[in-house]
Amino acid sequence: MLLHRESLVARLLREGLVNPSQVHLAETEQRRRGGTVARMLCDLGFIGAEEYARSVAVEAGIAVADSSQLRADPDLIERITLDQARRLRVVPLTQQSGSVTVAMADPTDVLATDQIRQIVGEDLEVLAASEREILNALDACERRTAERPAALTRWLEEAPRERSGELDPVKPDQKTDDAPVIQLVEEILDRAVEAGASDVHFEPAETCLRVRFRLDGLLFPDVLLPRPLQTAVSARLKILSDLDVAESRRPQDGRASISTRRRRTNLRISTLPTQHGESVVVRLLPADSVLPTVSALELPEDLESQLRRSFRQPHGAVIVTGPTGSGKSTTLYAVLNELNQPDTAVFTLEDPVEMPMDGVRQTQILEEAGLTYSTALRALLRQDPDVILVGETRDTETAQLMVRAALTGHVILTTLHTNDAAGAVPRLVDMGVEPGLLPGSLNAILAQRLVRRLCSACREPVADAPSLWSTVEGLRISPLEPRAWQARGCSQCRHSGYRGRMGVFELLLPDERFHDLIVGRASRAELVRRARELGMRSLFENGVPRVWAGDTTWEELQQATREE
Repeated sequence: MLLHRESLVARLLREGLVNPSQVHLAETEQRRRGGTVARMLCDLGFIGAEEYARSVAVEAGIAVADSSQLRADPDLIERITLDQARRLRVVPLTQQSGSVTVAMADPTDVLATDQIRQIVGEDLEVLAASEREILNALDACERRTAERPAALTRWLEEAPRERSGELDPVKPDQKTDDAPVIQLVEEILDRAVEAGASDVHFEPAETCLRVRFRLDGLLFPDVLLPRPLQTAVSARLKILSDLDVAESRRPQDGRASISTRRRRTNLRISTLPTQHGESVVVRLLPADSVLPTVSALELPEDLESQLRRSFRQPHGAVIVTGPTGSGKSTTLYAVLNELNQPDTAVFTLEDPVEMPMDGVRQTQILEEAGLTYSTALRALLRQDPDVILVGETRDTETAQLMVRAALTGHVILTTLHTNDAAGAVPRLVDMGVEPGLLPGSLNAILAQRLVRRLCSACREPVADAPSLWSTVEGLRISPLEPRAWQARGCSQCRHSGYRGRMGVFELLLPDERFHDLIVGRASRAELVRRARELGMRSLFENGVPRVWAGDTTWEELQQATREE
């Protein structure tokens, strides 16, 4: 068993999921606490519980259980009691033809496997799952057998639902006097976390309060609450985030933290006055999110190697562009994770600080207190930094300071709101940066978009894929195999046909071949023309292989890159 775990550490290092300094810390902790180095990497937060479970499964040669299907079988749970299941970290899933399928947090634990086999008295088919997923499934099983408060049941299970884009009417005789609002809000947030939502929208309407979840970039209806509950729900969310409950005429922003499903979740809560009352949007940020890696971004192989070379230069700026919600921060954190080494001084300026990183000094921008990006960057340059992450370059002074810092021996990571990579250059010039400074300061400009990922359980090939691609000039598709896929929908993807999102990218390397164009204040179109002459592929072109491979659909790629 130990050999499995040690080879697992080697694989994690090889794939860039952890770095040598993190392994060293885990080895030190392992000598103090016992166990394995891989387990310590998980306990210290360097890899997530889900990644640990997947890695152990790969080493053991077994399948990983689908988290959406982790539901304990009622008959089996009578044979394996909840107490036994928690102690052994196992969920009994199904039983058929003399075999029981179970999900285990540690499928390599031979003693636990033998004990489960003795309890059920049948052969076992073992799947892997993270410890958190196991305990969440057992908690859900326990909740199903417990009685939920009657008032909460009424509001959540008997409240009108939104169907086919229409609002069901609210009955006028519904009363809210005994509605347990605290439990109501907690239950809604708990369901949002379970569903993997990034945001929860509480939207006031004329006759009701509509609740919607944002999943994979799209809003999905959840429940409609009676209009009289609106003020109480808003007040509860304000109390959670320490906002002024009595103030409803101006926008407010606050932060909070909740514990749900054995994980800590940070909340960013924003209120906005509207015609029918206060709109409240809650951003959900898992407190124990695993730090992303460049490998996990799934860039094309050549783009990944070019990006790595650019941010490993001794100085210069790497800019990530794209609209709001396109994954720019995730990309910057992935780059920063690789640059964060024991011999490097790493600083960030962020609004807000979304993901804590060991060994990185992170500063929260507070504009109301006078701590703006430009003010903080000017002060930070006196802190002897090697690497600086500027969350967003949004004004002239920040842009000028960022470029000058990139010229004076610092690695700068930042974001810009432009439609493509080439658009970043004229944008910086418009912000007041001297064009002559840009060729020597820019290492790389990465543009990106997010597209929904096809559900692997129910995707199906498009019948006439070659004719679909024939409308795109320059693409050659073999008619012998399907090169496009479509969403069908199943229980695993909530019948949407998609599960999760992935990035498509465009990388511009503004080297000496762009010098005259940049200094001459060339337009975006001229920069794009030169870049394509030098072999740069567009967002759409880099996304085509992902459509061929069945990772996403033609429609998703078109929607994400429609500017082209």
